[in-house]
Amino acid sequence: MLVILIIILLALLVIVGNPLDNNDDTFTSSSLNSEDKGNLSISITGDVMFGRKTPAVLGEGNPYRYVSNVIGSSDLLIVNTENPFTTSSNAVKPDVPLKASPEYIDLINGTNYTVLSANANNHVFDYGIEGMQDSIENLNSKNIAHIGAGNNKAEATEPFVMEKNGHKITVFNYMDSENFAEYSQEIMPKATDNTPGYSAWDDNESPKQIQQARENGSDFIIVYTHYGNEYSRTPNEKQVDISHKAIDAGADTVVGSHAHVTQGMEVYNGKPIFYNLGNFIFDQSNPATHRAYFVNFDVRGENVTANIYPVDIINYLPHYMDQSSGRALLEELNPQCEQLEITDNGTGIIKFNITNETKK
Repeated sequence: MLVILIIILLALLVIVGNPLDNNDDTFTSSSLNSEDKGNLSISITGDVMFGRKTPAVLGEGNPYRYVSNVIGSSDLLIVNTENPFTTSSNAVKPDVPLKASPEYIDLINGTNYTVLSANANNHVFDYGIEGMQDSIENLNSKNIAHIGAGNNKAEATEPFVMEKNGHKITVFNYMDSENFAEYSQEIMPKATDNTPGYSAWDDNESPKQIQQARENGSDFIIVYTHYGNEYSRTPNEKQVDISHKAIDAGADTVVGSHAHVTQGMEVYNGKPIFYNLGNFIFDQSNPATHRAYFVNFDVRGENVTANIYPVDIINYLPHYMDQSSGRALLEELNPQCEQLEITDNGTGIIKFNITNETKK
């Protein structure tokens, strides 16, 4: 009889629900869906270099401090690191070899969350394979994520993947090797299956990698490319070709660095391309290299607002431009983007959807 009563009580608990489990939190399918595809903030900067003259200001605190209201709250901050972090004195590249002391690695992280060092560039091997390996080891020691260079092609081309707030973000980093054909494989090595090097864009393999990321469930794919002609304010044909191929393969945006000056924007098949951001933390003396912009992607569900912030590089560090200067920079970019809205504050906005066509 007792056994029968216990069975009846258990059945009632299943039907009515266990009153001991009741609390103020209501977990339903609708509340779960509201948590999926939540908000994200992703910032991408141009060239960052902590060597040569910049240590003169690096000891004064956070080098992002003048733009920290945006950078500091980014869930992901991506920077193009234009130097290996090494103490090596064996410069391999004969012209303009750059390096930075490992003591400055912590300063790359200008956000309270995740920072990613993009290393597919023409300076990561300035101190040879030893310098690159030193740099990766030093970044790892500080838990700084990195992409774009490695001990073989698999390492160099492996994307960075982050899952947060229901989103799966994938970041690829490539360099256009055609820009540096004058350098030998010993000085600026492309990664191969068995040898160290940087991640070189490949017209066949790279789009397949991007497509695979889309097939694997990534809903926001960023391709960060090191390409273009230095000091040219206009993208070359190869930049356009790479960017279009990346978008066609499934990328949601392409962002460029390397030129040290700004180049314009384009919306292609509903997705924005930023051909060159210019510098961000750098010590070049040419005034043209002191005007730049960075991009912050405000992701809300499937809708994305790309906020474009013009900056002046003053004493090697980025400062927001005033309204009139910011408007002037955005209006002179080449190419001009018809979907770009210039705000009253002198910043820019491009709205797009990570599944559908760009909204004007």
